[in-house]
Amino acid sequence: MQIQGPRIDCERAEALLLPIANFLFAGGLSKRAAQQIFSSAFEKAKSAGGARRVDRIGHPTQYADVVALWAYDSRFVDLTGRPRQLSFRGKNEFTALIKAANPQSNARAVLAVLMRYGNVRRTKEAKYELIRPFFFASTRESVAFEPMAYFLSDAGHTLGRILKRTRRLRGPELFWRKVESTRLTEAAAVRFTEFIRDRSLAFLEELDDWLEAQAERRRGRGKQRKFRRVGLGLFSIHSDLEESSANR
Repeated sequence: MQIQGPRIDCERAEALLLPIANFLFAGGLSKRAAQQIFSSAFEKAKSAGGARRVDRIGHPTQYADVVALWAYDSRFVDLTGRPRQLSFRGKNEFTALIKAANPQSNARAVLAVLMRYGNVRRTKEAKYELIRPFFFASTRESVAFEPMAYFLSDAGHTLGRILKRTRRLRGPELFWRKVESTRLTEAAAVRFTEFIRDRSLAFLEELDDWLEAQAERRRGRGKQRKFRRVGLGLFSIHSDLEESSANR
């Protein structure tokens, strides 16, 4: 497994590991034991490697914001409400989309990433078409590092909040849910994965519509409201029965 571009810094690594440390501490593991286990796991990761190349693309929000704006903003949709095919330059075209979503982003660099992972394709008319409603960041050959890191961080943060929550703690009560079966054949597992990929996409589109309808736009001057980042992350499960049974 090779990571292209700058390596993860110590501060972000600590932020990623902190929720896991909270979980291990809550489970009664000592610091020395945790250090030994992490060292062993790190060595196994080094020797195992990976089939896909891991690329650095920067903060994933800059790409997710572009996709969301393209899918909903009246400047970038057609009369039926679907995302328009955009030219690279021009009023209400791709460069304008980038400027509206993230003024600091480089339009060509963002476009390259969106095309690399199959979110956007170039048409015969030399325009660009959005083909996925959410930002995807993996192919058969490569996967983006930052979206994976943030997904793990979000999952760990949720776990930490659940472990440390008290009645006096303000804010929403975070949760996790899971369904599983240990009685599926490999063929049935493939069918289930295809089934949940389609169903979860429709579900996430419904949630995305809700979030977009409730979202307040940031204003330039005056009193600023404190915004929160909220959402829902889903992942699929596929493992050997022996692994699942060993953890019960």
